Amino acid sequence: MSENNNQEKKLRKLRDEIDKIDDAIVDLLNNRGKIVIEIGNLKQKLNLKVLEPQREKKIIERLKNKATIFKNGSIDAIWKEIMSASKLIQGAINKVGYLGPEGTFTHQAALEYFPKAGSEFKTFNSTSEIFENIEKDIIYFGVIPIENSLQGTVRETLDLLIEKNLIIFGEIELRIIQNLISLENSDLSKIINIISHPQAFAQTRSWIKAYLPNVNMINVNSTAEAVRRVEELDDESYAAIGTEFSCKIYNLKVLNSRIEDNPSNYTRFLIISKKENKLKEDKVKTSIVFVTKHIPGALYRVLKIFADAGINLMKIESRPRRKGRWEYIFLMDFEGDREDPKIKEVLNEMNEIVIWYKLLGSYPIFK
Repeated sequence: MSENNNQEKKLRKLRDEIDKIDDAIVDLLNNRGKIVIEIGNLKQKLNLKVLEPQREKKIIERLKNKATIFKNGSIDAIWKEIMSASKLIQGAINKVGYLGPEGTFTHQAALEYFPKAGSEFKTFNSTSEIFENIEKDIIYFGVIPIENSLQGTVRETLDLLIEKNLIIFGEIELRIIQNLISLENSDLSKIINIISHPQAFAQTRSWIKAYLPNVNMINVNSTAEAVRRVEELDDESYAAIGTEFSCKIYNLKVLNSRIEDNPSNYTRFLIISKKENKLKEDKVKTSIVFVTKHIPGALYRVLKIFADAGINLMKIESRPRRKGRWEYIFLMDFEGDREDPKIKEVLNEMNEIVIWYKLLGSYPIFK
């Protein structure tokens, strides 16, 4: 019994120490905040930008080298939030748009890419709305799907990238995990109706056939909307196919997880903006679109220019050009920065073989 008492005393003592350390951390954050405000005022007087991504990167790398207990990923996440909160008190807020409602995969991608502190997230009904609101400076960034590993490129996104004058700022990939979601007291035997997006139904066809072959399937605009509908209906015979993330938002329960037929299902999202990403990592990709001249071997000659320069092509695909009948536009991703002299030389040489080309942006490759 005395041994238990000793252990409990030790636990209380350690918790007291944690409380003191937490108090000290907040005191230090307050001191940091005062200096941040001073720096912000000086930047305003000197007409300097609040955002300095290169300096932020150096600070985080230095702190990672000092850390002995926490993992690098944890240090990265903690200090990104601290820096984002610091920008907030300097008056800089990341206004971010994503395809709604709350709980979509796009919402999840936005929260994983941008720090929560100092970011303001806004839902939109369509990709075109996101582009329009960035153009009007109502939001500064947009998170939009560009391709799925199983279904290919999202045509609407590609068309808007071609037509609008916005820049790809970054990218993020998400593993698409589908779940059967219902009320807390429901179970598989009670489910008569499933609500979801048609794409989610297509991705879970085999599972539904095996476990709920007679279920009534109801289509809605998004998996998040499906989860919200189940919560509103408050009926144990209804379930939704959606994300665990949306399940938590609407306080529901996952009846069965990972019900997608193919585990190799990923969606790549782009972060678009008027701003160019100045934070260049070791691995950078550039995206362009172009139309070749109507001469024999034009596409081959374009590809040869890149091959001869030793530039790695990561993706190339074609689609009909909306402005001309039987004309095709090519989308290409390749390794390298648009500011690299070698890349500039290649693009200049390519100019002789294409009718036109457009740089969509250079940005860090998602790790």
